[in-house]
Order: sequence, then structure tokens, then C-alpha cells
Amino acid sequence: MGQEECGSVVVLAYDGIAADEAGIVIEILGLAGLPVLIASIEAAAVTSYHGRVLPTRSTHSLAGSRALVVPGGMGVQRASHHRPLLGAIATLADSSTWVCATSTGTVLLAAAGVLGNARVTTHWLASGLLRESEVRVLHDSYVEHGRFLTASGAASSARLGFRLVGALAGTEAEERVRDVYRPAPRRDRRLDRPDPWWRQVGRKRAEAVVGHSLDPHRVAEVVVLDLDD
Repeated sequence: MGQEECGSVVVLAYDGIAADEAGIVIEILGLAGLPVLIASIEAAAVTSYHGRVLPTRSTHSLAGSRALVVPGGMGVQRASHHRPLLGAIATLADSSTWVCATSTGTVLLAAAGVLGNARVTTHWLASGLLRESEVRVLHDSYVEHGRFLTASGAASSARLGFRLVGALAGTEAEERVRDVYRPAPRRDRRLDRPDPWWRQVGRKRAEAVVGHSLDPHRVAEVVVLDLDD
């Protein structure tokens, strides 16, 4: 890792990642001015149910980051058997001051063997995937145990992001970001008149091909983690 990158927060991307969870944490870190790297183990596009994440350059090592964030996602069960990905998590976690996961990302941390018997939370549907691990799963929205920060889903990802800002930039920065962070309002579609079925189908097809940005404020840098060296 270059000198300019050693103080970055690494967000690990993989096929099936929940881009909304990752995006929440990245946006909050960006509001605090903290450098973020989105890392992938392959040069090919990483898929998400929100769209695609396209790596733009490669690096041989990301050891020494200030924090590792592993988002959850629909692809976590397959990813938990992907040895190169688990190896990357173990390597990055070993050299990171803080190790974080949102929702099912906790499953990947456990599969990589970095949690030990830590107290964690995860998405309520994923508790069964942690039965064979040593971790103690708490049914809370957010859990902090030592250097491990875990959130149960997208709704609590913001809380994790705020805490990480406080850990890395201080309480004043955390309070400032809390004051300015406002998630985009969601329209209650129950109040809308339904469109004709053909218009609904057309809109769904259009939405399916529009890429979702993990980094709407352009504060993160997408990189590729090369594990061959």
C-alpha cells in the first residue's frame, strides 16, 4: 500500500454485495472527509442487486488500513465459500485497526476466522449461518465489541458509519456528520395510483439496466485487490 493509502478505510466488494448498505457507510465517511477505497479481488465487474461496481485499478496489497468494512448482500452464502475472498478478508482484518460488517457481512468475517468469540449482530435471516462459529450473536441493531463493529442491516448501517467516524476522526467530527447527514426521503408508493401493467413492466426493465452508484458523492476510489502476490 502506498503512503497516501495507508490511512484509508477499505470497503470490500464482492458478487452479491448490498450496494445500499455499502453506500450508506461510504457517504457518511465521505462527509467526514475520510479517504475510502472500494476493494475487489478481481478486475472484472462486481455485481450487486442494485447494479454493478466497476474496479478502475489494481493494487498488490491493502494491508495497514485504518478500518475494514464488509457489507452484507444476497451473495453472502456463496461468498462464504470463496477462499480467495476469505483470504483477503483475513489479511485485511489482521492489519486493520477497526473491523466492521453490515447485516450478513458478519457471516463473511466469521467464515474468514477473524471474529473468534466476539459478540456480534447480523441480519435476522442469517443467524443460522453463524451456528457453527464461536461468535455470540446478539439480536440488536448495532453491536460493538472491542475493535469489531457490526450492524444488523441497512437501517443500522448509518449508526455504524457514525461510530466509525468518531473512532477515526473524533467525537466532534461524528457529531458534525450526524447533524448534516440526511438520507434521501422515500416516497410512500401506497399513495400513488397504480400505472397500467405495461408501464410497470417497462419501468422495471429500465431500472434493471441502470447502474447503481456505490459512491454518489465521488469520495471513494474503486480498486482491485490482487491476492496472487
